[in-house]
Amino acid sequence: MSNKFSKQYTINIYDIDSNYKCKYSSLMNYLWDVVVSQSDALGETHNGFVNNCVWVLLKYDLNILEYPKFRDTITVETDIVGIKKLYGYRSFTIRNSKGHVIVSGLSTAILIDFDKRRPVKMSPEQIKIYGIEKELEEAFPLDDFIKLENPTYSKNYTIRYSDIDANKHVNNVKYIEMAVDTLPRDLLNNYEISTLKILFKQEAMDGSSLHLFSDVMNHDASDLITLHTIFDKNHDKPITKLEFKWKKSLP
Repeated sequence: MSNKFSKQYTINIYDIDSNYKCKYSSLMNYLWDVVVSQSDALGETHNGFVNNCVWVLLKYDLNILEYPKFRDTITVETDIVGIKKLYGYRSFTIRNSKGHVIVSGLSTAILIDFDKRRPVKMSPEQIKIYGIEKELEEAFPLDDFIKLENPTYSKNYTIRYSDIDANKHVNNVKYIEMAVDTLPRDLLNNYEISTLKILFKQEAMDGSSLHLFSDVMNHDASDLITLHTIFDKNHDKPITKLEFKWKKSLP
């Protein structure tokens, strides 16, 4: 019975950007890997599955204080916050080799039947594994995003086979990459993401056609906020919302 788990990672050459800093996408892959590693280690799941059900991410709220660099060793830790109805909550912390916190945040996930694609409740056995004694008093907010009203940038994207993950839908990190790719290169070359807020509302599958809309807002002299909404061509409601805060890149 344990609600806390940690794992070490070394930043490899394929994890870094052109400035030899770890990419935000790699950081988020570590976060999900530590979740699967914990649940497998506790016997809740096997390769991410529990009785033909899988955990599906609904939301990330993350703060990036510092990006680790090539060959740095980091420790990624996750801690169970609790459950409320169908929702499960985890906190995340990433520390550098000196023990300093460089990333922190919270995730909201839901357990779904893999074949029926419908949400299911955690079993009493799962709840016991994580040492959860009772539900939280309140659920955390999901759709607390700044509204994107007049997008400046837009882009169409056709889902590729390589975008699909083990859950048979678009990997969550891919949506972030798509959103970032709509932005002007001048912004990307001079700023880096310091806060990420992402809400995954619906799945996208292989071959889907997506429409991305983005806008840039001034936050203060050194920070920017970008807003992003992703639609499937068959839906008039967004399938993913994203809100990033950016700060000036440091050497």
